[in-house]
Amino acid sequence: MINRFSWIFSVLLFGLLVSSPMAEQDYLQPKLRFCVESTEFPPFNYFKRVKGLKTEPSGYDVDLLRLVFEPAGIEYQVIALPWRRCLKEVYDGIVDGAMSASLNPQRKRDYLPSAPYYHLNPSYFYLKFNYPDGLKISSMSELEERGKVCGIVGFNYLNFGWSNLDKLYEINDISQLPIMLQKNRCQFFLARKETLAGTLAINKMHNLDKLLNGQVVPDSQPEPFHMLVSKKSAYGNLINPLFNKKVLELRKNGDLDRLLEYHLNELRKGAKEEND
Repeated sequence: MINRFSWIFSVLLFGLLVSSPMAEQDYLQPKLRFCVESTEFPPFNYFKRVKGLKTEPSGYDVDLLRLVFEPAGIEYQVIALPWRRCLKEVYDGIVDGAMSASLNPQRKRDYLPSAPYYHLNPSYFYLKFNYPDGLKISSMSELEERGKVCGIVGFNYLNFGWSNLDKLYEINDISQLPIMLQKNRCQFFLARKETLAGTLAINKMHNLDKLLNGQVVPDSQPEPFHMLVSKKSAYGNLINPLFNKKVLELRKNGDLDRLLEYHLNELRKGAKEEND
């Protein structure tokens, strides 16, 4: 009987010794969380549509995260949140990183920015009807003198040359910016021209696209966009080096450009199917 119990005890002890490192490894394995803009920022992040209904997050950002973390065997999750909440939860350490963020001095202090992984052009838009010959300005202050200017809550417009958010009429959704012009709530709005085109395409707002004219902000440079990593993330020192190394590799072999073109084609395809 004693020998039997000794044998059982030895088997159990061996099992614990063998399984403990694996259990510890599972516990230490990162399970990262990244947030994207819930009102969409196409082609960088947007929702797949099934019969016109939004389903799971998709886009350049989502695929880029997959290319970075899946080969490394790191588990991660992408969640869509209102932009201000996305930034707050990253700041608080609830979420590890926010995708597609431009920089300003405050964000540089509050987060760990990745290397830039794409660039956009800051632009201003107006109705062609109001300015049939176009409207070119020498500084952003001229827009304010001509009428009310709209933007998006929580967005950074410092790279537009617009630092006084108190003088910006802020709304929640990029797709509503052209409608604000139609309703005469604003005479101008600020947007990155590439994401506005994607927003109009994915929301089947082709008629509004024909009513708008836009110009790149004078004296502006293409605006770099980054991932913002939480300073409170347990894996902050892991995320950026891995992300930056992979982005550099993908840029060198042309895969970043191909990934962007793929999502632009997806948006164009959706627009064409709607027109057909």
